[in-house]
Amino acid sequence: MKERILNYLKQKSLVNIIWLFLDKVLRLGVGLIVGVLIARYLGPDLFGKWNYAIAFVSLVSALATLGLDQIVVKHLLDKNEKEGLILGTAFYLRSIGAFISILIVGLYFFLFKNDGSLAVIAILTAFTLWFQAFDVIDLKNQSVLESKKTVIVKNSSFIITSIIRLIFVYCEMPLLAFVVLSVVEFFLGAVGLILFYGFNNLKTWNIDINYCKELLKQAWPLIMSGIIIMMYMRLDQIMIGEMLGEKGVGLYSVSTRFTELWYFIPTVFVTSFFPKILEKFNIDVEDYKKVCLKLLKLLFIISFLISIFFTFFSGFIINLLYGEKFEMAVFALQISIWTGVFVFWGVAAGNMLVIENLNKHNLIKSVQGLLLNIILNLILIPRYGIDGAAVATLLSQFYASYLYYAFFKKTRHIFNLQTRSILFFK
Repeated sequence: MKERILNYLKQKSLVNIIWLFLDKVLRLGVGLIVGVLIARYLGPDLFGKWNYAIAFVSLVSALATLGLDQIVVKHLLDKNEKEGLILGTAFYLRSIGAFISILIVGLYFFLFKNDGSLAVIAILTAFTLWFQAFDVIDLKNQSVLESKKTVIVKNSSFIITSIIRLIFVYCEMPLLAFVVLSVVEFFLGAVGLILFYGFNNLKTWNIDINYCKELLKQAWPLIMSGIIIMMYMRLDQIMIGEMLGEKGVGLYSVSTRFTELWYFIPTVFVTSFFPKILEKFNIDVEDYKKVCLKLLKLLFIISFLISIFFTFFSGFIINLLYGEKFEMAVFALQISIWTGVFVFWGVAAGNMLVIENLNKHNLIKSVQGLLLNIILNLILIPRYGIDGAAVATLLSQFYASYLYYAFFKKTRHIFNLQTRSILFFK
């Protein structure tokens, strides 16, 4: 019976991975083409302005997600009969977090930035966080390995808005039109998830204060970790904007776009294998470690091959797609692409910490990584511009997603598994 259940989970995991990959491949292809055309049309200055706003919103986005994803999935797997309570509570917590995030963004740009159009762009971008509160429905889909529903909904809204974006480029619409359209995409995605889930199921959602406290108690290290992770992933763009101007942000955003383009891969694998890995951990810890090692090996091979490819072909790709205006982004891309190796590992390791109830280490390593990133940015950006920011991000990710785990007894097995995945030990 146990073997039959594991085989069933394997089959569903494989189907789930295929659907998630189809989702990301479509977004990769269409998103890259549309994104390139928009960047070329707007130019480094306007493109940098928009990305500066996106970067700041990203800094506070962890307040909207509250680090609840894997915890909610875990609770759904453990307490399926309380689905309405789990999803309802998670939704209301995320909604409150989104409201606080929007308020912070509005106050910052109106009080500290003397640019009305930039403030409007930032606030509109922040509104996407509220629509993302409905992604708790996707967490239900993840828990039963039915990401197909989410893929259909999200891609439908993505394709519709991508076609409109191309029309906007052809009609030479202003930047604000593109920003509004991004909000519309998230709105359509939320509506689609609700329709798939069903209004009757939505009516079963309820909130419980005691369960709120339980969720927040478990999630607070992940909330803080998420804020800090976003800070050291986006703070470099904020610091570039302050030190080098919005054009520098535009150039740097091109390099990070190619680097972050692949970050969906570890998320797809880890999300799909999470129920199986959790099952292994509950049954046999040694089998659990073997599965984790296989996952880490796979993630290393994929990230390494991507990094090698872009190291040699960055110049050709950027000049072909973006033109000479963005040529200064080439070397930054050749550096930052290697960050992907540690990000891939970090996604898998972060889920291991959740499964093993070691969430506090997500916070500790993130704080240390952030401090290292800030110090390196302050030293390297004035001297080396966007190339210095790329080096700072690479070194801080190397520490936070790999080296950190070697310093603590309870996490050293993660460091060992990561190292073994490079050396291909069994």
